[in-house]
Amino acid sequence: MKVVDIAIVIAINTLPMLGLVLLAKLAERRRPVDPPSLAAARLNLPYLLVYGSSGPLTSLALGSLTVALVNAAGGGWIRLSAEGWWLLPSFLAYLFALDLLEYLFHRAQHRFAWLWAMHSLHHSDPAMNASTVVRHFWLEPALKALTIYLLAGLLFATPGVILGMYAVLGFYHVVPHMNLRLGFGRAWWLLNSPQFHRIHHSALPQHYNCNFASLFPLFDCLFRTQHAPQPDEFPPTGLDQAPATLWQALTWPLRYRQPGVEPATLSDLAEKS
Repeated sequence: MKVVDIAIVIAINTLPMLGLVLLAKLAERRRPVDPPSLAAARLNLPYLLVYGSSGPLTSLALGSLTVALVNAAGGGWIRLSAEGWWLLPSFLAYLFALDLLEYLFHRAQHRFAWLWAMHSLHHSDPAMNASTVVRHFWLEPALKALTIYLLAGLLFATPGVILGMYAVLGFYHVVPHMNLRLGFGRAWWLLNSPQFHRIHHSALPQHYNCNFASLFPLFDCLFRTQHAPQPDEFPPTGLDQAPATLWQALTWPLRYRQPGVEPATLSDLAEKS
């Protein structure tokens, strides 16, 4: 592949998210929890460029591409329709089913040591902000493709327009990671917000193991993992360790070690994070 081709792949995979993150960081200046600082993104934004250089493996469209490939191979027990008025109910059925699978995968990331070794990179950000949304270990999208999106492809025969709508909706995940004093008050259970998700990233023991929802806190309520945000509840975030360089982020599962004062195993630590 030519250098120009590589540059195009990187641009396609990173520029939309990069632009959205930068806009969100400007919005964070309105009502920040932590003082706004470019230092908060000094690792995350360069990491995004490397993260996106592997092409479709790490693109937002990977999940939808996986479902489409499984459908093309004959998968799809339930056939969804995008014809006429069927589009909305079909999209909502796909959306809620996928959000449930995302919730369960997220629970697994906090339960099993080998998954937590990767996912802890995301939680290691000491000052959660819009750029934290890209701070995921680079193998995680492939794991999701081989688990929840493979299952989604086996469950649903999904029209391309619905797959595209779901992929675009994925950009909303920037919002719950914003360094912003924004919650939805008594309607906290309707949609993930910066306050609701910040509690999930909290460094305080009383917030461990809660608020796993990707989009809809309804699933936290259903499985009793919800922590309803209290007025002005915006806790500090982060773990006891964090990568200092891009190389450390890329090799994070090999580097992350709990100190002696922490539980004896990574799975124990995962239960607390």
